Amino acid sequence: MIASVYLKDGNICFYNENRRFTDLGGLAYELGRPLLDFICLEPERFDEFFVETAQFFDYDYAHAGIHKPEYLEEVKRHMEDIQKREVYIFFYFQLLIEFIYEFSESPYDAVIMLESMIPGAKDKLSWAEDFIWPDPPPGKIFIDSEKRLFRAAMDAVTIMSEHFRLAQRSITVEIDALLMLKDKATPSTDSPLEYLYMLELYRQDQGGSGFIYLENPFRTFYGVVKEPEIAELYSIDFIPDLCRFEFVKMIEHDIFIKKCANCNHFFIPRGRADAEFCSRFYKDTGRKCCEIGAMKRYEKNVAENPVLNAHKKAYRRFNSRARNNKMTKGEFLQWADEAANKRDMCLAGELPFNEFIAWLEQGRIRKPRG
Repeated sequence: MIASVYLKDGNICFYNENRRFTDLGGLAYELGRPLLDFICLEPERFDEFFVETAQFFDYDYAHAGIHKPEYLEEVKRHMEDIQKREVYIFFYFQLLIEFIYEFSESPYDAVIMLESMIPGAKDKLSWAEDFIWPDPPPGKIFIDSEKRLFRAAMDAVTIMSEHFRLAQRSITVEIDALLMLKDKATPSTDSPLEYLYMLELYRQDQGGSGFIYLENPFRTFYGVVKEPEIAELYSIDFIPDLCRFEFVKMIEHDIFIKKCANCNHFFIPRGRADAEFCSRFYKDTGRKCCEIGAMKRYEKNVAENPVLNAHKKAYRRFNSRARNNKMTKGEFLQWADEAANKRDMCLAGELPFNEFIAWLEQGRIRKPRG
């Protein structure tokens, strides 16, 4: 089991059952946000982060180094930081670290453990199943000249990268199907769970097997989440189960999902239900999609509206004059206020377009052609 999960006050709360590498017990997140952040993460970022982690073991003394107290403390701090920000990635990271430490003791047990979490992992790590760490010479530490720990870490990263991509694609397909059904269907009941039934039927029509939502219940039990508070906890064994659990709860709680018109990722609208853009940073631009989207919408409106287009051109012209000291900043600001008022009057039909253009052209110096 990777975690116990419970819902409270519109939040999804994860209680980490493995306390070996982190002292953080339960953390709460807005329902839907962890799952959408997970499927919106660029696969290249996932690979970069985990390869960088594996490269720590790229030296001869890695087998001994990972058991040093200072390294364990560093791992703890790193894992707690990830757990606070990206909980799904935290469970992958925890799995990698568990595998590495298990591998340093028993490669066979480490391979079996990873296979139990990610079916197929055993085939890619067949070289390690029969390997046994040799005993170091008396009074000396073992030198791993073949860097087997690093090799095992890199193989595990490759396995998890494939698993991550598959999990992303699977839940993305489910959300796309849900949005399509919501767009077309008119449920006859007030229960949002009707969409879950419709989704199962749609999957069957598309050649899917079984009812992964209706016939695969989650195990529940009661546990102490914060003394003396007791909650009904859901037992989650695998990361795909975690995706399925949160997706089902999003449907049950009727969480509204949209697709960003800029980055094409899913998001939960904030404030306005008709929002078209998410608030994530777009690639390496340093700007959020909502900022980029607002600028694109403005540029589109300007291009399609002659009043806005004329005002924009005149604003740039007078702003250039102010920068080149052909008019004072005060004169420019006074002109800008008056131009904005006349623009709004023209848009409202209170000022004829030709009069607005004539006013904008006042004082313009045209260079003779040729």
